[in-house]
Amino acid sequence: MERTNEERFEQLFNQITEIAEGNFEFRYKPSARLDHIDTVGTHLNMLSEEIAYFNFESYANFLIRPAPVVLIFDSKGRLTNFSSCFWEILGYTPPPQGIEVSIDSFLTEYSILLLTEELNSLTQELNPRIFPLDFNTADKRIFRSNCSLSLLIQEHRYALLIYEDFKHKNLKEFSGSQKTQRKSVRTRSARNWVLLKNLRMYSLRNLNKPLPSLKEIGLLHHTNATKIKAEFKKAFGMTIHQFHLQQRLKQAALLLQTTDLMVKEISKKCGFGSEAHFSRCFKKQYNQTPISYREC
Repeated sequence: MERTNEERFEQLFNQITEIAEGNFEFRYKPSARLDHIDTVGTHLNMLSEEIAYFNFESYANFLIRPAPVVLIFDSKGRLTNFSSCFWEILGYTPPPQGIEVSIDSFLTEYSILLLTEELNSLTQELNPRIFPLDFNTADKRIFRSNCSLSLLIQEHRYALLIYEDFKHKNLKEFSGSQKTQRKSVRTRSARNWVLLKNLRMYSLRNLNKPLPSLKEIGLLHHTNATKIKAEFKKAFGMTIHQFHLQQRLKQAALLLQTTDLMVKEISKKCGFGSEAHFSRCFKKQYNQTPISYREC
């Protein structure tokens, strides 16, 4: 059943709240109307993607992509907005500000025709059609990805969503045992990607209490403590418990700045057993007490 405008605005509000609390994996689901509310939702999705991209890059050279890469272009094919990681992924240097770039310059000749057909047959369906496109990389290779197309109510602009995470893929280069080995590596990588995404979301969804032991977390996620410890630190540069504490303190800092709640209440909301313990942890991370932080 189609959502009301009030329900859609509530979803936008919830997404903004999630972003403020450090969760960049919440996504607005477009409606069949593709109106101004959906346009705002699409840009919020892009904002979440950009923050997540730069956030993860600051922790380690590992990218978890919870959402598609987004390219927005006008009726003449000129790119007007895009996910920054698009350039790095294909190996190109971002164009200087003010320089027009056409989406056609990244597509093979056949894919230009295919995209044109999709544009001509585009309808305002709730579930956009999935179709493949071939992209030219900077090192003269071809990358094929599943994509979908949406019409934005903003001067007839279009959003192309690219679904594959192809940052570490080698394309059409391997044969025989090399292909088998590469497939095995990609399979393991995909499993780790899913595990890390679930662990991060598990941590963010439990900011109101301490996390259990690695063994218990492993049982919940059908893995073991050793794998969690190694993979999480490799991806984020810290253990899952350190990450969880950091995010709880970030949430506490946000509550100190935006609410009138007493420090004791904030401490409880962020899962600390006592106000004294909360104050010690907060001072260690922010070099000042919660009260001093609020007064700044």
